Amino acid sequence: MKDIRVKEIMTSPAVSVKLNTTLREVIKVLDRNHISGMPVVDGEGKVAGIISERDVLKYTRWVVGTPLRDPGKLLGKESNAASISGERGVDVIEAVASTTAGVVMTDRVITVDEDAPVLEVVRMMNSYQINRVPVVDQGGILRGLVSRADILRVVEKWADEK
Repeated sequence: MKDIRVKEIMTSPAVSVKLNTTLREVIKVLDRNHISGMPVVDGEGKVAGIISERDVLKYTRWVVGTPLRDPGKLLGKESNAASISGERGVDVIEAVASTTAGVVMTDRVITVDEDAPVLEVVRMMNSYQINRVPVVDQGGILRGLVSRADILRVVEKWADEK
């Protein structure tokens, strides 16, 4: 198992968004793909950051001043928005929903090369307490993504073979 390389288990192409993607669209992409986070790329396809549901919720709490437990509320349901911040809730929610991924993302990103051993990625995830690692080429261009789910699939397959 320790000889398995990232390129053998990564998801490619990786689901990603661009720096100027709005949070409204970020939430749609996360929901549509049943994922909780993804890389943010610049115009050249280089990894600029990572954005997750947690980032969106933290940003929303910071702006709105109260926890927002359902990111779907950013998709434009006026009745939900009004209940969050009173009569100005719709404006506040629209402001949050139109904020870009580049503003909210985590910009300190741990990346890995596709030839790296999977065990190295596991150690990174544990050390940095992260759930996904973008796979990049020598120029920093996104080539794939390794998530905890990808690693668990390998462990499951390995265990079944024993």
